[in-house]
Amino acid sequence: MKAKPFQIDALKTQIQKQFKGALIFGLDLSVVEDCAKQIIPMIVPQKDDFSLIKIHKNQLKETPSLLLDEGNAISLLGTRKLIWLKETDNSSFSQIEDYFNHLKSDTFLLMTAENLVKTSALKIFCENAPDILTIACYQDEEKDIRFLIQTVLKENKITADENIITLLYNRLPENRQTIKNELEKLVTYLGTQTTVNEADVQAIIPDITTATTDILSFAVASGQQQKADTALKILLTNGENPVAITRILMAHFNKLLWGVDLLAHRKGSEEICRKILRANQFRLKEEIMRQVYCWPKKDLLKVLKLLSETEKQIKSTGFPPELVIERTVTMITGRGKKLSKGR
Repeated sequence: MKAKPFQIDALKTQIQKQFKGALIFGLDLSVVEDCAKQIIPMIVPQKDDFSLIKIHKNQLKETPSLLLDEGNAISLLGTRKLIWLKETDNSSFSQIEDYFNHLKSDTFLLMTAENLVKTSALKIFCENAPDILTIACYQDEEKDIRFLIQTVLKENKITADENIITLLYNRLPENRQTIKNELEKLVTYLGTQTTVNEADVQAIIPDITTATTDILSFAVASGQQQKADTALKILLTNGENPVAITRILMAHFNKLLWGVDLLAHRKGSEEICRKILRANQFRLKEEIMRQVYCWPKKDLLKVLKLLSETEKQIKSTGFPPELVIERTVTMITGRGKKLSKGR
């Protein structure tokens, strides 16, 4: 069964009683992680560490039977178990298929993965299985972020009208973990207060937009080094994954590439902006068009190649991921600065 991240709470009963597992995958790693952490307490009580087993896909290469052995093993406390198979992909498909075909217990298998292509055997298998929940995690839309804000406030028994939700949406970044961190600060600030007003939001979240992924992307492409460095530092401090940041930048430069192609086909700026910008980004349409005019196609392709290599370095080398992404941001921002000056 396919579902969206915001539907997890509504599917709680089915997750607990109907499904034997869940596959969560996508480009937005923070959403993947957040969804996984929503499902875990539905199966395993938070204080029961013995019933939560974490396995990395590399462990299956060394011990192919590990997944099924753990699945059929009885929990030390006699409660239902959950196995979290992390960073899985098609290389683990045979073990996963064998697991579901020969499982003799009620163990729940939670699988998290990066993006899976349409032809992925693992994706197809899970989507066609009636007892496996499949959730694709891509960049949150406005309704997803609004729902997250409302959920966090509701969990803390705080009410807010639509105007306050809109204000929070406009001030908060798109990263789920950062949103939660900022809302936690707001909840602490409110204390015993059960409603939130505009003054409360402005007091606690006045300048958070300076750390949004939009600000980072636009600063890098415009060659604004100090602004880019500040935004990157805040994102990393708030727990953003360097791989996710790399992909955020890739998405921005892919938009520029699309814009350059549209411009080459004599499309006007309004049409280009409608195609490459989200609704809440239209305030940035003048800047995005400046970047479309500044960046040649050959330079955009070089940047996308560099970002792809950066992601590989973060995953496979021993260098600190933060240093790898910082170096890449500096290199691209430097190129953006030269192109902006030469325009």
